[in-house]
Amino acid sequence: MTVLPASLPKSKEENVPDSLIREVIAGEAYYYKGYKDVIAGTITKEEIMGSSALQSVLIMALGFFIKSRLDNARYWLATNEAGLHLGPQNNLSVDLGIFRKDGVNLNDQYFHSAPEVAIEVDVRIDTEHDLDYIFSKSAVMIDHGTDTVIWVMTRHKKVMVIRKDEDSVIYDWERDIALLRRAADPIVLNLQKLTEAEQIKC
Repeated sequence: MTVLPASLPKSKEENVPDSLIREVIAGEAYYYKGYKDVIAGTITKEEIMGSSALQSVLIMALGFFIKSRLDNARYWLATNEAGLHLGPQNNLSVDLGIFRKDGVNLNDQYFHSAPEVAIEVDVRIDTEHDLDYIFSKSAVMIDHGTDTVIWVMTRHKKVMVIRKDEDSVIYDWERDIALLRRAADPIVLNLQKLTEAEQIKC
């Protein structure tokens, strides 16, 4: 997903409509990248809200890979930018989330619990505040129960793994990464092998 952290808190000063706010993290509004062009009238809001072709296909490939190896009796895999409402100051979304079935009530609202594993594919996060966004969002999810947040960075072919009670690590594209690390049979993800098998060129 592509977002631009707000330089100011959401306010009437900038006249930013709610529809251009992508997420709220710890009370701070994060806008869709390109929202200023929408306000200026040079593009429409529909032009900034969709995923790129690369992002869409890579998320699909990740979803199929994980789903085929997931313990379906215990877990759900949520995709399509699943919404998370984690208290009054946090409305987030995740590209892919692995949720324990025993901790989720399915309804027509956002998830009210954090996924055990969250995966984000950031194809075009190129603002000066990208790390602030990554760390803030990861911290909120981990504070609400997420064990592992994985950030796939296609531009540099790197994978950042942020885990509860561990140091954050950035891996090269070809490294194996364990999902659901405490499971008896963890899913092992290797982005190099996956993208080659799916003929995805990053």
